[in-house]
Amino acid sequence: MSLVVMHAMLLGFLRDRGAVVMALVLPIAVFLVFAAIFAGASGEQLRVTVAVADEVRSDESRRLLGALARDPALSLRPSDPLSTTEVRRLVRQGSADAGLIVRRNGRALDDLTGPGPAPLIIVTDPVRAVAARVLAGQIQEAYFAALSDVALGGVAQLLSEGFVTLEPAQDEELASGLEALRQAILAAERTGTAPVSALESLLETETTVPTVGRSHVAYYAGAVGILFLLFAAVHGALTLLEERDAGLLDRLLAGPGGMDAVVAGKFLFLLVQGIVQVTVIFILAWALYGVDLPGHLGPYAVVTFAAAGAAAGLALAITTACSSRRQAQTLANVVVLIASAVGGSMVPRFFMPPLIQQLGWLTPTAWALEAYSSVFWRGDPLARIALPVVLLLASGALGLAIARHLARRFETI
Repeated sequence: MSLVVMHAMLLGFLRDRGAVVMALVLPIAVFLVFAAIFAGASGEQLRVTVAVADEVRSDESRRLLGALARDPALSLRPSDPLSTTEVRRLVRQGSADAGLIVRRNGRALDDLTGPGPAPLIIVTDPVRAVAARVLAGQIQEAYFAALSDVALGGVAQLLSEGFVTLEPAQDEELASGLEALRQAILAAERTGTAPVSALESLLETETTVPTVGRSHVAYYAGAVGILFLLFAAVHGALTLLEERDAGLLDRLLAGPGGMDAVVAGKFLFLLVQGIVQVTVIFILAWALYGVDLPGHLGPYAVVTFAAAGAAAGLALAITTACSSRRQAQTLANVVVLIASAVGGSMVPRFFMPPLIQQLGWLTPTAWALEAYSSVFWRGDPLARIALPVVLLLASGALGLAIARHLARRFETI
């Protein structure tokens, strides 16, 4: 009997060609997308986009920036001379992952210990803090590679200032100095801090947003919100096929409005459900982590309305395009996973290879996250989020139109 049941299910599966494709072909596509994303996130293909402003334009600064430009882990944007204001603006807007300013009023690059501010400023967005750490490491590597003469001169200066003498007492003073350095390192380990090296004294970090923790929470509130918004919309849209299979759809079609009214009613429900779902997440972010939801309530409401509409339209379009619930559920889950991964819900997009980053702009996930980013940690006015909001609204309207057109074939079933 068990074999008979298995044989019947196998025949049913093979006859449903759409289900065969969903089960055997789409997982391959998902694997390829995730492999590309996480291979880039592992660091092998990671390229940090850096906006550069060189206020000094000395021989040392040109050599250092030239070495950074040749670094495969970095993509510098010095094609046009940038000002410090432009660098900060590009980082704040997300057009650059980090910024580097060679400060005019800072110490010289060959001065590791002198007074005055650090010669290099790394500008970073708190959400992309890892990009600043990558840049700092590459700067130190480039410093030794391109400015080895300067680095050796700085080390010689450190030795002469720290250990002073080149006389017979040198050995004793050198040993004493090294022991003091060892004790300082041990003390830093006990307090949980890291000692500042001479090269680190060349760098100063500047963040574009003072509330670092809140920025992270706001980003992930948007990322998690849009991810589960899509999943919930898919689950709600599948009821259309369930009602058709159960015969309930025939009764609904007997009422006024026909299939257009049924699809529109489901769209409105999914829209309201999505708004409530995302709002609950942001209320928790406000109550527990201080995300300024009341201060950005108007732009937040516009973005959430547009995102919920896009999710509802997409879910209904996918559902009505499929002939069975199995097809619709599999296809919708695959589309949601790929859109969420490529769009930045699972891994921040700047971790991804350049091609995947560009593909992310084709997903509503990226549009929603860009809009939430502008609202909560860039503090942009409503006009600055017009493009992603328009894209979300247009995709929702297009999805609804497609769903209403495709669903009319159910009237003849």
